[in-house]
Amino acid sequence: MERFSFAPETAFVPHGDLLDHVSVAPLTSPFEEGALVQAAIFRFEPGGRLKGGRGMPQILAVLEGSGEVSGSNGVDEPIGAGEAVFLHEGEDHGIKSEAGLTLLILQGANLDRFRARPKPAA
Repeated sequence: MERFSFAPETAFVPHGDLLDHVSVAPLTSPFEEGALVQAAIFRFEPGGRLKGGRGMPQILAVLEGSGEVSGSNGVDEPIGAGEAVFLHEGEDHGIKSEAGLTLLILQGANLDRFRARPKPAA
């Protein structure tokens, strides 16, 4: 077993214009180092936003707080703790939070969300 932290003090603020008032605490190695799946904790300060993104399939799972998420249609929809969204490959998206938000983001080329398995016939 190897223990490590994703506490706020381990996070960094990425450079660029896609994230505003958001810090990132990686949980996995980056794709550039051969990882097949990437996972990280994203912490949105009040007023934080991810300004549109597009890429490989992603799962955005809200751990704490609330905000609004938009998909390809550009319509903001509320999202809160205990909820998640699946973004398909190439799907444009954005997320913002007026109150603050903590997300677990998973991404990978073959990522898919869990789908309920059919119940066996009685």
